[in-house]
Amino acid sequence: MEETVLAKASVEARDPLETLANIRGCFEGKEAIYVEKGALRVRVSNIRYDHLRGGSEVIEADIEEIPTSGLPVSLPGYDRRDQSRPLRWRIGTNIKVCPHYSRHHWSSPPYVGWSMYFSPEIIKGVVNLASKFPHDQVLGIGYSRIMIFISHQECGTPNEGAR
Repeated sequence: MEETVLAKASVEARDPLETLANIRGCFEGKEAIYVEKGALRVRVSNIRYDHLRGGSEVIEADIEEIPTSGLPVSLPGYDRRDQSRPLRWRIGTNIKVCPHYSRHHWSSPPYVGWSMYFSPEIIKGVVNLASKFPHDQVLGIGYSRIMIFISHQECGTPNEGAR
């Protein structure tokens, strides 16, 4: 899956409002597979910019789970299955630290740890894969299978991990 990275300008040259407009154009109202110590299907909304004290420039977004058979999956210690549905929360990332986004992917810096995959092929593949997960699956197994699937999709070897 070939991607054009949209966030290439140096931090000093980057216009935060232009970055916000690009991110909104790519992701506002869109469906994604959200990954952070687990995986689930979500919709992104209300993408906004906030210039905080101390020079932080943050882009935030509201995330809402799209209930999906077999999801969410999680790593041990991060199980969200017993929380009220759909899950809703806010994410954010400091765009001065270098936002990582392209047409089909948006992620925080590594120290924050979330990623979202907007590719229709990845979403469809993860939904299909998760629909086959047993209800009593051991924590971590589904997450591992989803991450293998996504990795193979990004590397150009589709369907690996979908067994």
